[in-house]
Amino acid sequence: MTSQQVVLREARLNWKTNIDSECLPSPIDWKALEEYAISFKRKRSNYDGEITCNVSAEYNMGGLHVVRRLDFQDGTTWVARLQLQKATPESLERLLNEVHTIQVIRERSRIPVPELFTYEASDDNAVGVAFMIMEFVPADTAMDSFGGWPVHRGKIPAPFRRKFYTGMAKIQVELASVRFPKIGSIIKLSNGEYSVGPIPRIGGPFDSAADFFEAWAKCAKFPYSESTIRARTPSNLVDRILISIRDFPSQLAKFAKHHSFQEGPFPIIHTDLYTSNILVDSMCCIQSVIDWENTIVAPWEMVEFIKDLSIVPPVMDGPLYNETESDRELLAERKRYIEVIQTWERVRQLDSKLSTVLDHWNTQSLAHAIWLYLEGRIGFYTDVFKSFELE
Repeated sequence: MTSQQVVLREARLNWKTNIDSECLPSPIDWKALEEYAISFKRKRSNYDGEITCNVSAEYNMGGLHVVRRLDFQDGTTWVARLQLQKATPESLERLLNEVHTIQVIRERSRIPVPELFTYEASDDNAVGVAFMIMEFVPADTAMDSFGGWPVHRGKIPAPFRRKFYTGMAKIQVELASVRFPKIGSIIKLSNGEYSVGPIPRIGGPFDSAADFFEAWAKCAKFPYSESTIRARTPSNLVDRILISIRDFPSQLAKFAKHHSFQEGPFPIIHTDLYTSNILVDSMCCIQSVIDWENTIVAPWEMVEFIKDLSIVPPVMDGPLYNETESDRELLAERKRYIEVIQTWERVRQLDSKLSTVLDHWNTQSLAHAIWLYLEGRIGFYTDVFKSFELE
């Protein structure tokens, strides 16, 4: 057994250990998963001898997936990432998009991404759900590291913050360097080439940013009802906010018709560059980026900072906005982040499109407002367009 294999087996991660206590929405046949992994490993290694595999007692769980290790008798460790819900046409499309995205990122960038060994895109298999089997990276998410949420509330501890942000800036530069002539989801063609297909619920592919935003506006739905919004909003502001939320999609469509957007080729964006999707070691060095399920090729105007450095546009809070010392520190950190990106763009001999879009306040306000709208953050959404009128 090699030293690396020993590390894999002895890695102590912040995972749970009592999966029987979980109420899984879809039954999973764990024994069938072991047998599937054995069969695939035998085929992959062209080995006819005995192979045993055990699903680890440890597991990790998110909103849509459960993850468990697959430990083989030769010291090899893989990881299985299984969907919690029964497959639907949309979930099938998203899984295939993730598969193809992982493959193109590994081929065309320096971003550390786990190797994908095999997958089942539907639940029509012995395991009972759709799943992937991937390389196991012996590292916790940044969210779960350093004591986890109870200790740091999802924030990188101050001693490691500069190192983490530098690493993430380099990853964003690498990500933005993988570009396509159209906007949409990544697909792999039968000839092995990569192209762009439709985005679930939105459509496409799109030739321009304007076409994308108009399509987005037709599909966008704020997730909360009027009664919920009224219950959470000061009575003197709620009527204005309700109108602003209602009108945001239509105003975005109108804005798209006259605004001068950046032309393609367009970058790939990971829609959730949050600490829960970044694996780090004990010194907060980035080991891998995970969860590429909702990744798309997007307009440059949809590119924003990593979630740790995102700021709710002050105009969205209107009269409720009050700048704090924390806000000022975050703005200073964003400035340093852009400087790292500019340096890495020069090192990689790339253009400055990424740093330019991150350094444009109004564009960042619009980009973040679009993501916040889908998440249901209450605010004066249509006010983000007023800043563009002053340019």
